[in-house]
Amino acid sequence: MYLEGRLWPSGPTCPQCHSGARVTARPRGSYRCGACNKFTFTVRDGTIFGASKIPLHKWVYAMYLLVTARKGISSMQLAKEIGITQKSAWFMLQRLREACSTPDNINKLRGIIEIDETFVGGKERNKHEHKSRRITYKQVIA
Repeated sequence: MYLEGRLWPSGPTCPQCHSGARVTARPRGSYRCGACNKFTFTVRDGTIFGASKIPLHKWVYAMYLLVTARKGISSMQLAKEIGITQKSAWFMLQRLREACSTPDNINKLRGIIEIDETFVGGKERNKHEHKSRRITYKQVIA
């Protein structure tokens, strides 16, 4: 699985004791650690997908819809699009927004980053007066 390869490049490791020596695969994508008293974990543990019964493919689709929507997406629209309840869609959007706003995750955005349909900056004459760097007539008189 792609997420397992990204999270554990050298094989699954226990999130509790950080050991990968006695980890065994279990049914339905879970793993069990024999080093720390039979602790069971999945690739979702410790991520925004943890403690959620929503399938990963719906999480990925929700991320796609959130990123591609120009003016954002409501929980009602997301619920209809991916086939879940509005309450679950609201929960997903809250987790996704929180993950995007955490400053600790900024270190993951290093190296080459590809962003489509983005324009940063703009002409000084099009900016609001309090955001513009050019000298205005009011500043010259004062």
